[in-house]
Amino acid sequence: MESAVTKAIKMMGIALPTMFAVIAIFYVATKLLHRALPAPVEEDDEDDEDDEE
Repeated sequence: MESAVTKAIKMMGIALPTMFAVIAIFYVATKLLHRALPAPVEEDDEDDEDDEE
């Protein structure tokens, strides 16, 4: 029978790399989508003046 510490270490060994892999997948997907579909540049100079008042 495994102890709780052993189970926790095994789960951490699986969950931690999986978490980083998922984050990396979303990071790469976001970068590719930004390259494929760039957002249009909007100029809002008028709004900046209103915020200072």
